[in-house]
Amino acid sequence: MHRSSTRKVDAGKLNGIGGKLEKGEDYLSAAIRETKEETGYIVTQKDMQLSGIVHLHGGYKDDWVMAFFKIHVATKKIPLGVDTREGKLLWLPANKLLTSGYELVDDLYYCWDKILAGKEIFFVNAQVNSKEKIEKYSISALAKW
Repeated sequence: MHRSSTRKVDAGKLNGIGGKLEKGEDYLSAAIRETKEETGYIVTQKDMQLSGIVHLHGGYKDDWVMAFFKIHVATKKIPLGVDTREGKLLWLPANKLLTSGYELVDDLYYCWDKILAGKEIFFVNAQVNSKEKIEKYSISALAKW
């Protein structure tokens, strides 16, 4: 999603579908809910694969802990259409995302290749500066079963 330029966080940047956990919600349930809210796609647990967990600290008002999922949908026809209150939904070739010309949220530069490969679950810990850029990070991974 190319986030609206009027947003307080990540304005004008390309980011995945997602949002904050609601009270009592787990990451999987939040990903299913956010996918429906932001795109209209109805997905279930069987459509999803955990890719990794990212912890960002500093730079934002609050720390961020995010779960990244790959989600399978049957069609590229977005149920809610491409223009949403959050921004514009785009389909880009996965192998062209990093060179698309769009400014991405910074964490995608560090984990996109691992998301694409899908061979392991990654864990990122990153320090972010006041310009929402990663200054220092560590990444580790577990092989999938």
